Amino acid sequence: MVASQAVLAESPAHVALALVEQMETLAEAGEWEHVEDVAIRLRGAVMDIPESERGPVLVAAQHCIEKVAAEAHKARRAITGEMHELRKGQAAKKAYELR
Repeated sequence: MVASQAVLAESPAHVALALVEQMETLAEAGEWEHVEDVAIRLRGAVMDIPESERGPVLVAAQHCIEKVAAEAHKARRAITGEMHELRKGQAAKKAYELR
C-alpha cells in the first residue's frame, strides 16, 4: 500500500497538479519571474501525462491560468496607479523648483 502511494505521488499528473498549486501561490505572492519558470515546467509535466489522462489536469491548469491572469491584472493596475502617483510627484517637484 505504501509503495503504491509513493508511485501515485510521483505520477506525472501529480507533478503537474503540484506545479499548478505552486504557480497559483507564486502569483498570489507577486513572484512573476518564478510564475513564468513554473509555467514552463508545467507545460513539460503535462506533456509527460498520457494523453488519455490529461483532461482533469488540463482543466485544473486552465483554472490556474485564469487565476494567475486575474492576479497579474490586479498587480498591473496597482503598478499603474503607483506610476501615476510618481509622475504627479515629479511634476509637482518640477513646478516647485521653477518658482
